[in-house]
Amino acid sequence: MKTMIYCETQGKAVHAFYMLSEGEIYYLFSQGYRKGVQAFYHKGVRLDESMDYSKAHKDTAIERTMSKIPMYIKYIEKEYGIEVLEQTKRRNRSTGNNLRICA
Repeated sequence: MKTMIYCETQGKAVHAFYMLSEGEIYYLFSQGYRKGVQAFYHKGVRLDESMDYSKAHKDTAIERTMSKIPMYIKYIEKEYGIEVLEQTKRRNRSTGNNLRICA
């Protein structure tokens, strides 16, 4: 299963972002509501597309959100001992660390 990033609207003015990986849901962060961000992330986006600036079509709200995602995923990787980002997988392979790998 591919890792997905999606958002849910909480109340009127807040998005909550989640990561779905290997059947587990991880909370990433919350931010103010933006219509473009809702349209892009509400159905779920594959991890690689969630950080692809060419998909943002110059929408600065989406670009700012894309810039936050890797930072929060790195925190989740450390907190739960999982590997999600390719960068983490490569680093751990070279150092010999064995963490749970999530596709």
